[in-house]
Amino acid sequence: MSESVTTTTAPGAVDVLGRVSAALDDLPAHRPVAAKVIAEADDHRSDATSLGRTLSCDPALVAKVLRLANSAYFGLSGRVSAPGFAVTVVGFSTVRSLAVSAMAGLDDVPEALEGFWDRSVLTAVAAAEFAPRLRCGAPDAFSVGLLARLGQALLVRCDPVEYPLLVAGAAGREDLLAAESRRYGAVHTRVSAEALAAWAFPDELAQALAQVDRPGWATPLATCVRLGVELSERILDPARRPVPADQLSAGHVRDAEVDALRAVVTRTAAELVQLLTS
Repeated sequence: MSESVTTTTAPGAVDVLGRVSAALDDLPAHRPVAAKVIAEADDHRSDATSLGRTLSCDPALVAKVLRLANSAYFGLSGRVSAPGFAVTVVGFSTVRSLAVSAMAGLDDVPEALEGFWDRSVLTAVAAAEFAPRLRCGAPDAFSVGLLARLGQALLVRCDPVEYPLLVAGAAGREDLLAAESRRYGAVHTRVSAEALAAWAFPDELAQALAQVDRPGWATPLATCVRLGVELSERILDPARRPVPADQLSAGHVRDAEVDALRAVVTRTAAELVQLLTS
């Protein structure tokens, strides 16, 4: 379990993070099937058939998983019609991540988070590409990358006036992280990690998200997501000064390797965004 989010900033910031914690307890009531999917995906007694049955009780969520399973990314275009088979194709980690997104209300992304899915899916696809280089599982890298910005959705939900102003006033990702840290004592990836821990995700996934924007050593999974975030920012904000890949990966990945993936990640992510937002 990740550590609780703490802050040494002003009392107002503490209150906002308190509302985030309360929201984590409240959200499952709004999408009970999604909450059940999350719980079952972490239950060793569950299998793809039983998880598929539960998934089928939420038409919007099962449709999203089926569309994803039939994408070229998973290599079975047009051949997946049963929810249980779709779970087998995309994996428990991805199903769980999509259920979290549904529970957090990301079927309808707030206006303040324009481009949310573009950045999230680019990060997920890129993180999965780096996984073999760093000897970690591509499905987990995809899943954690997809949820890296979940904290933004929680912050805009719990601080609906001020957080959009932080986003609008930030000159790039690094500036936004600094503004979040000043106001909340925690950045959005740390809030994302708190959500995963609260919803009983495996410890290594929550811990990886907590490390994404924390200086210093990181697990291979966290490093995949760091690199995925960096590549997504290079694609979407070409004027931004890049963070060196060897700095993010402790020398395991070079800038040339990151930039070599730009075209394939852009192409793949564009297809998946269309499927996940249609």
